[in-house]
Amino acid sequence: MTRKEFEKYLLDSNISSDRIDDYWRLYDKINEPGTPLTYNQRSNFLLSELRKMNER
Repeated sequence: MTRKEFEKYLLDSNISSDRIDDYWRLYDKINEPGTPLTYNQRSNFLLSELRKMNER
């Protein structure tokens, strides 16, 4: 998921502003430079972690 797609996801999800930083922290951690994960692996990992966050 690109940064632009993630921004759209956050806007569409109506996430409270106090949790936005947590979501961006997760995004940046998964997409940090030098990661051995492919684009698809990062996207799948991000989506699974977002689902976990939404359950809370």
